[in-house]
Amino acid sequence: MIKSLRKRHLQIWTVLAVFIPSAIILGYSVVPKKLYNKLLQPPITEVLLVKLKSIKKDKFTATLFTNNERTQYQLQLKNSAALTVPSALIYKTATHAGLKNADLIGRIEGKGNYYFPLKADLANSYSFILYDIINQQIIDTIKF
Repeated sequence: MIKSLRKRHLQIWTVLAVFIPSAIILGYSVVPKKLYNKLLQPPITEVLLVKLKSIKKDKFTATLFTNNERTQYQLQLKNSAALTVPSALIYKTATHAGLKNADLIGRIEGKGNYYFPLKADLANSYSFILYDIINQQIIDTIKF
């Protein structure tokens, strides 16, 4: 190599020696932090104490709770066995008309206790529909 090429070579390597580590540090600082234990469902609210009604079916028990003032309502679903579908949705309906005018209140996956806060606009009849989203069919209905 001639003198001018050696000088240019030294300049390029000096620039790269500063640029590459700074690019690595800058790139590492831009990477977003991982979120651990992030649930898809909202966190469980406090369990209400006044039990209104309860219905026991073969695979689950549905219980409707409220507070002393009857301003908040909550549906508790206890799955005693795993569902035969991987994921089910639960809807609240005013009538038994089906899913046309139903409100989605949550998702049920497997065995365990599920608590769903409900709006305080409930009338005297409570009707819920368990719906299999994959096969698009109604699994069960709960009428209080």
